[in-house]
Amino acid sequence: MNQAIIIETLESMKGYVPKLVMASETIVHDIQTHEGNWANVLVAYLEGISWLTMAIEGITRLDQNILADWDINALASVVEQLNGSLEQQDFVSLCDLLLYELQPILKSFENKLQGMIQ
Repeated sequence: MNQAIIIETLESMKGYVPKLVMASETIVHDIQTHEGNWANVLVAYLEGISWLTMAIEGITRLDQNILADWDINALASVVEQLNGSLEQQDFVSLCDLLLYELQPILKSFENKLQGMIQ
């Protein structure tokens, strides 16, 4: 039973993480060009990051070895910094965090998922 839940969650993550990677770029582009409704997209993005975090934590509770090399603490740290940038309305920092901190973490998760789920 646990194995089926883990596989289903990993498959969901495999489909969802690339969308988060692309959304990072979209949000940054919209902030920099003052296009689109980036604030609403950012809210949905952060909800997606929250779901991803819960999925990783849930899998880890069921099997500590599957995602042992995933750095969820780095993800949480960057999200905390994102919140600080938003509170200070520091959009340069927000964009830098999305592109140069969070996106590489998400890409590493995406690559790891490719190797796990065929």
